[in-house]
Amino acid sequence: MTEQEYRKAMEHFVPDPGLRARTRAAVEARGEPDQPRARVRPLRTVLIAAAMCFALVGAAFAATAVYRLTVQIGEKEAWGNEYVTYDIYGESVLHPLEDFSPAFQEDFADWSHPSLLFYQKFDSWEKVTDYLGIPIVWHSMESADKDEYPPEYHVQGYHEMYGDNKLQWVDVRDNGILLIDGPSYRLSFHTEVRIYTPDYRGDSLIGEGWWKDSGGFQALDSYAMANGCTAEVIVGTKTYEDLDGEATHEYMGAFMKDGILYKVNMFVPIRCPLDQAELVEQLCQVLDSFQ
Repeated sequence: MTEQEYRKAMEHFVPDPGLRARTRAAVEARGEPDQPRARVRPLRTVLIAAAMCFALVGAAFAATAVYRLTVQIGEKEAWGNEYVTYDIYGESVLHPLEDFSPAFQEDFADWSHPSLLFYQKFDSWEKVTDYLGIPIVWHSMESADKDEYPPEYHVQGYHEMYGDNKLQWVDVRDNGILLIDGPSYRLSFHTEVRIYTPDYRGDSLIGEGWWKDSGGFQALDSYAMANGCTAEVIVGTKTYEDLDGEATHEYMGAFMKDGILYKVNMFVPIRCPLDQAELVEQLCQVLDSFQ
């Protein structure tokens, strides 16, 4: 719990009436009416402190629970086609445009491209965080091939280009990290961060759909990360008829920290020798590297 969250909890703390009554009864039961009232203050202080601890723990638990995500696997029909889909739901913290840095606000106000969304590119994570002005975290994994996967970060703002131009969310993506550069296969992942604004209009936070006859999604067990967050793990499978039914897989881990959505996509090529347990382990290593 941060100092700000602690102060907020303290401002709203009111001892439970039942606790006050029990405390009063305990004091009176001691049978020391002639003693100075200050004698009983340590007992009251201990009981109230205990109640405060429970209240703060409850407040912290409630704050954590808000950031839990749920996954919904389903099917949808659109434009005469059928799709298999996944959607991730949760309550995010909404950041208005004013929460972002002055540089971001100025660049967004000046953006006037007729057909492209707001976009900026950076070569270091420190520049990204300075530019956004909103605290976000990142993983500590290093690429097995920094020449092919150089550090590169893309900041994109999703807004109504042909309407009111209101910013709905800001998306941060990297250039990818090569996890394994083996003789017969390569394993890589990309990371995406989403910061939502009060003008976000979607039902789910994020989702995806594939052709029904060529893919599917499966939700695996949730994963308790090293930083205290809980990640929801999804496996997507795409089959290719022109490759004798061979399939590629996408292992995704999504979690929310401080009301901001993070999503790791690990791409598994055809004929990868690792089984599902080994691939989940690789994904979890990435998730555990987040601050």
